[in-house]
This record gives sequence, C-alpha cells and structure tokens, in this order.
Amino acid sequence: MLPIELSDHDGDALTITTRGTDVWITCTTERSEVTIGSIPRSALRDALADNPLGSDVVTAPSENGS
Repeated sequence: MLPIELSDHDGDALTITTRGTDVWITCTTERSEVTIGSIPRSALRDALADNPLGSDVVTAPSENGS
C-alpha cells in the first residue's frame, strides 16, 4: 500500500491510499473519520480529469452519464 497524507493547520487530514488498481480516500478530523473505497484508480483519474483545475465544485455524474 502506498499512502499519501496531507493535513491542514487545524490538524484535519486527507489520506489517499493505493494498492494495485484500487484507491481508498480517508478524511479525518478531531472527532471523526470517513473512508471511501475501494474505488478503481481509473475511476478517480477520470473523475478528476473531468473537472477544470481550480474548480471548488466536484459533481458526481448522473446515472445516465451526464
């Protein structure tokens, strides 16, 4: 597994862990932790590529693909 860990000045953290073609994303605050995954690395890459750099809003595609 290859973890990438990022944190802000408040101590909140984002961890991205990869193993093979799978990715887990964990968000941690003082009192809680949420993990999503495993998701295919290609799905994460494609989702990020569909959004312009600098965009503050990331939307999930609808069921019909739009």
